[in-house]
Amino acid sequence: QHQLQHYFLFALDEMKAITVSYLSVALLLLHLVQPSLSFVPSNTCTSIRHKLLPQFATTNDASADVSTPGMPVISEEAMRLKDELLALAVSTQRGFKASREEKQRAKSIVEKLAMLNPTAEPAASYYDDADKNSNADGDSRSTSDLSGKWTLIYTDAPDITSLDTSNNPLATSKLGRIGQECAPPYIKNVIEWKRPDIAKSLPFQLPFSGSDDDRVLQKVVTEASAKSSDPLTVDLKIAGLELVGDRADEDNDNDSANMLSRIQAGPAGIIGSTPLELRGFLTAPFGRFKVKYLDDEFRIIETYQGFLACNVRQMPGEEWF
Repeated sequence: QHQLQHYFLFALDEMKAITVSYLSVALLLLHLVQPSLSFVPSNTCTSIRHKLLPQFATTNDASADVSTPGMPVISEEAMRLKDELLALAVSTQRGFKASREEKQRAKSIVEKLAMLNPTAEPAASYYDDADKNSNADGDSRSTSDLSGKWTLIYTDAPDITSLDTSNNPLATSKLGRIGQECAPPYIKNVIEWKRPDIAKSLPFQLPFSGSDDDRVLQKVVTEASAKSSDPLTVDLKIAGLELVGDRADEDNDNDSANMLSRIQAGPAGIIGSTPLELRGFLTAPFGRFKVKYLDDEFRIIETYQGFLACNVRQMPGEEWF
């Protein structure tokens, strides 16, 4: 039993070393290709729409604005436009199946919403200390902020839509939800990878594939900064990569049988027992984005390449990472 345990520990170390090597190459590629900052939601966009549409429903009073103490005032027109954009996201499957006309329609909606943006300084939490101190005596009214966890419902960024695995029956993993965690000074782009659909259709259990509920979270870590002189723009620098495994039947025991179980569970099991965090000594420019619209539940950004990303905030109790 001792020899078996030693073997499994050795195998885990070897797999971790190989994964770190791949992550190093991936980090270099990320710096070279400068991908855009956009985020893709899960394949449950319809349920998101049903959950959020009541919040965006228009009031019976055509002259009324919707406001909550401590939140920015949102006009009825803005709520109508958000509803329209959310419906477009559903009908185009997160933008993955959007036609040229539908993409133009989305851009038109976004430009109208930008004119109604209720948040003057959406990136205030990413100001440097000097900017924060200079604003300390300014307008102290509560306002929406980028900080928090977000899930995308629409994007037209090709480097993101190309991640879709739904048209590849031989894909070795399945794209799940993609989100973003904003916790100053960092912004983490989170991609969820799950067991491929082909594993479900086989009459036998694929080795090292895990269960349908197992997943790996891939996180691209960036450092973000903003200035009060340009309060809608956020600059990004690549800071590192993280991998986190999440098993549905996680067992915290450390005996050899459970180590074998983790290996058989595939990436989620292996990485779940040995999470990886790769951070560089230096940061490199990663791009920037502009906040087109932000309220307490809804956010639209435009990358420096001109692509859009529409996000909804994850509410307490509904967080998936």
